Amino acid sequence: WNAPNKQWQAAQPQPDSNGRGFWQDFLGTTHHEAGTLFMGAPGASITNTDGKFHGQANAYVVGPAVFPSLGSANPSLTALSLARRTVRAIVSAATPAAATGFTAISMAPSDWQMVKQPNSPASMIHYGLVMETYGWYGLYWYLKEQFTNFILSVDWRISRREENSGVYIRIPPPNVPNALQEADAKGHEVQIDQRGFDSVTNTEGHPLKITGAIYDLQAPSGSTQVQIGAWNNYLIEANGARIRVTLNGQLVNDYQSSRQQTGYIALQCHDFLSRTQFRNLQIKKLP
Repeated sequence: WNAPNKQWQAAQPQPDSNGRGFWQDFLGTTHHEAGTLFMGAPGASITNTDGKFHGQANAYVVGPAVFPSLGSANPSLTALSLARRTVRAIVSAATPAAATGFTAISMAPSDWQMVKQPNSPASMIHYGLVMETYGWYGLYWYLKEQFTNFILSVDWRISRREENSGVYIRIPPPNVPNALQEADAKGHEVQIDQRGFDSVTNTEGHPLKITGAIYDLQAPSGSTQVQIGAWNNYLIEANGARIRVTLNGQLVNDYQSSRQQTGYIALQCHDFLSRTQFRNLQIKKLP
């Protein structure tokens, strides 16, 4: 194709007087370029060896442009290899460090188990370091360990006021008969529901079913309304019979429980319209 003449030509193209031909691609018009964003040390290159622009906190580039030179007519394999390294760097930079004395709870799907109601499609979708509830009804058990006295930190986010979920603590294992019912009867759910919806009366504002409540056991004190779409934090302290719930730095529940004092933690998938997200789960064991 002869671009200047806008036509196909049968004759072999010949170079011009400068030894270049019309078929030569201009800079920035092809994937097969090297050096324009080359990697290296600060002050001597555009990007670092992870593809991050020097002097920028969160701007990366992946592709042959970061290579000092190309040794192949098809650099895709090299670019794919570099993309994996860049992704690892981005994930590492975005991974929050555990607070002092806390240990991060594994987000690996193999360390969790979903227990569903019959015929329920409940699942937990993993988006890297974020988990999102899907479907109804189920509990997502953390399997690696049971906990007695502890402080659990959980970031959570809802995108609609109608969303419903919860954080369960000190519940029986997932393999007991009627595990979902046993979790409600013997454990504790720290509720997430801005409406405080009561399905029995089909009304809102039930104090034992609203955000910050220890579900059906004790209502929160004060307002527990949060900004939709923003990340919120629960700090749940279970120490002996006492359970304290702090929402975004404000103590909203202080409860004396007569239920079991050792068990698993779990996250709730409530219904199809609820797509609650969780991240940054950390735990600190207490004596």
